Amino acid sequence: MSASLHLTCYRVSAWLLSNPRFLLLLGVLSPLLMSAEAAPLLFDIEAFASGLTSTADISRFNTRNALAPGVYRLDVMLNGQSMGRREIRFVSRNQLEGAQPCLNLEQLAQLGVVTQKLESTTDTACRDVDQWIPMAGSSVDIESLTLNLSIPQLYINRYVRGYVDPAQWDKGVDAVLLNYNFTAGAVTAGEGEDRAYLGLNGGVNLGDWRLRHQGGQAWASRNGLVPYQQTATFLQRSLSTWRSQLTVGDSFSSGQILDGVRVRGITLASDDRMLAQSQQGHAPQVRGVADSNATVTVRQNGYTLYETTVAPGPFVIDDLYPTGYGGDLNVSVTEVDGRRSTFVVPYSAAPHLLRYGATQYSATLGRVQQRGVSGTSPSVFQGTLQHGLVDNLSVYGGSTFSQGYGQGKAGLAMSTLLGGFALDTTHSRAQVQGHGVISGQSWGLAYSKNVPFSGTHFALGAYRFSTSGYLSLPDAMNVQDLGRHGGSLDRYARQKSRLDLTISQQLGEGTLSLYGSSIDYWSGRQGRQTSFTATYGATWKKLNWSLSAQRSIISETHQLSDRERSDDIFFGRLAQPGRVENHLVLTLSMPLGDGPRAATLSSSFSRDAGDVQGSQQQVGVHGLLGEEAQTQYGLIGSRSTGNQDGSSFNAYAGYRGSEANWRAGYGQSRDSSQLSMSADGGLIAHGGGITFSQSLGEASALVYAPHAQGAQLGSSGAHIDKHGYGVLPSLRAFHTNAVDIDPEGMPVDVELKESNRSVVPTVGAVSLVKFETVSGRALVIKATHPDGRPLPFAAQVFDEHGREVGVIGQAGKAFVRGAADQGTLTVRWTEAAGDRCYIHYRLPPRQPGQRQENADQLVSQCRGDTARHEENG
Repeated sequence: MSASLHLTCYRVSAWLLSNPRFLLLLGVLSPLLMSAEAAPLLFDIEAFASGLTSTADISRFNTRNALAPGVYRLDVMLNGQSMGRREIRFVSRNQLEGAQPCLNLEQLAQLGVVTQKLESTTDTACRDVDQWIPMAGSSVDIESLTLNLSIPQLYINRYVRGYVDPAQWDKGVDAVLLNYNFTAGAVTAGEGEDRAYLGLNGGVNLGDWRLRHQGGQAWASRNGLVPYQQTATFLQRSLSTWRSQLTVGDSFSSGQILDGVRVRGITLASDDRMLAQSQQGHAPQVRGVADSNATVTVRQNGYTLYETTVAPGPFVIDDLYPTGYGGDLNVSVTEVDGRRSTFVVPYSAAPHLLRYGATQYSATLGRVQQRGVSGTSPSVFQGTLQHGLVDNLSVYGGSTFSQGYGQGKAGLAMSTLLGGFALDTTHSRAQVQGHGVISGQSWGLAYSKNVPFSGTHFALGAYRFSTSGYLSLPDAMNVQDLGRHGGSLDRYARQKSRLDLTISQQLGEGTLSLYGSSIDYWSGRQGRQTSFTATYGATWKKLNWSLSAQRSIISETHQLSDRERSDDIFFGRLAQPGRVENHLVLTLSMPLGDGPRAATLSSSFSRDAGDVQGSQQQVGVHGLLGEEAQTQYGLIGSRSTGNQDGSSFNAYAGYRGSEANWRAGYGQSRDSSQLSMSADGGLIAHGGGITFSQSLGEASALVYAPHAQGAQLGSSGAHIDKHGYGVLPSLRAFHTNAVDIDPEGMPVDVELKESNRSVVPTVGAVSLVKFETVSGRALVIKATHPDGRPLPFAAQVFDEHGREVGVIGQAGKAFVRGAADQGTLTVRWTEAAGDRCYIHYRLPPRQPGQRQENADQLVSQCRGDTARHEENG
């Protein structure tokens, strides 16, 4: 259609909608048009190529859904957004439409409907959604057991994208959890040495409370058992009202604003994970004015981030997802008449930058636990606060108070046209025995800028300068310990300044990355450490390649006088060049085939120059095996010249199982060999027994599907065990997680009534997700009338208890679930007494507990009498 024709159609439509006579005519005809009923959609049995007309009653297939009246547990989708799994009552309105969902006011309110806008706000009746709300509707997807509701936005509370009602949060079941990581190795070099390490991370879930412990045990053949190291032991629970976590015991304070330390005490801190993903991190608000029901589109670097329709008048979009380094937002407002206006919203990400009105906090009270410091553990209080003052400006700060130590910090973060900035200043004051009061300041700057459409990202990751008297809390405890023992404070290295610089630029088909870091210390023995790295990587056809160059300089300084310090306070003064290392690496890799699990050939060449010289060449092949890519392997050979002349060979193999991950390796060099192995996984002890799994994440789902041994849980590689349990690890806390079960690999005599569920676990929760199954002998029957005529297509098959167990398909075959070893099946094609027949059968008995790998086959006749006839097929 040409542009001129489009314009003509638009002008005609605009004239009709502005003509009062046309609107009056439309108002008169609308009730007549809406009262006209469309012809019902009917199931056409003649579409099947059997060539025979069935006499079976197929009216049950002509209803809108095949659910019978009753209460069902369904996944509810409201305007495309998940509202969780809920129990919904279905009632029958008429024979044609079948059972329909029936909701009351309380259920509508739980779904976010503004019930005050409905005609009746006190009615307790149960109705379909279209009887409550004009222009609303519902549909049921029986395969996925999903109820889709469509409700006009006028009647819906406005929630941000990704919002999950805390009422849907699942605290999980009471359980004992354990993650483990075991490594062991044997080295044959000189006297040789054997080593082993076992890391543990476990705990107990009781209601809303989580008891957690982290620790590790090491062993070496030379020294025997090393004392067990406890990392953390604490009790924790989620506080949904405050969007916070309460932690009691040995844990670590947050190190985002102030120095993180290990504390035995109590911590209360906000938890960003409880917010919708569209409210986490920082993203600017988009404000504008629409002249009509306009479409607003938000783009960044050419990609569409968000699109919605708004009503006439001012609008605000405050639920954009954060996008990494940022980049200016290009906003277009398209009116209904085709007019379009555009504007730009500056956006650069910066540390500690929050959304407008957002607040984060933490408060810790207890005693500091620091290794290597003698004496009693001092008490400490540490608190931080961040707040988004306006859309692109946030303030943050915090304080630390301990015995003989105090610290205060204040800063601000902003997003500007020039980029994102974070600036802060910190003051510390420490009392050191024999040295009096030591105080100082520290200033910090962070900067980032993403240049639109240029592929350039520039980040001054951090620059921080501290005076000689500034001490962090861990530094202060070490210095105070030195003072108590009469040691020299110059022995303790205190960082003077640090500069980190990162630049990335897209060049051609690849990306060039530059990284630099420079650190120096107030201690004269430490000097300055500087390193630069440049990397370029790209792909040419199937070949992936990258070239990396690194230069490191470690210099030493002499003791500086006060005069020298003031003259050279920024970088310090070098007395001698120190040690220089240059490292150049070229890597190449390409797949050896086209399949998704094809092996990959890789090689690398590296060369060292400077104080350490030499080169190394390496070539290897690695890949995956198995239908689920559960096995990995690799063979690597290398040769070195220079300071470590010689060749070596390494091989490894790993297996990702449903219950653990295993890995073994062997290495051989000129002077030694090493054999190693490792295993990691988890387990959950619950009311149904003990279930092994892969390593558990921040939350997990304990799936129960009776008799469904071998069924796979999503793409995780986990399976249902012989007891009917399986674990889906690494779920996202406070967010909706899909739990899917694949019947592939399951016995044929077991059927899943549903294959997907959803759950919203809290942190550390073990959510019990049950899948209903039907277990019984599977039987394929091919039956005919005694005269050889096929049974009517779509006829129903019932067992001796009157349950429908199958349907006659093409060629007179029926798949029956739950058949007994012997019995009688009834085939019925209408309600008339004579339109039925009976199949009498006897099957070979099965061993107790034996599962079917294939369905039994039965060829029989369907007779019109109920006399007992035993047929074997």
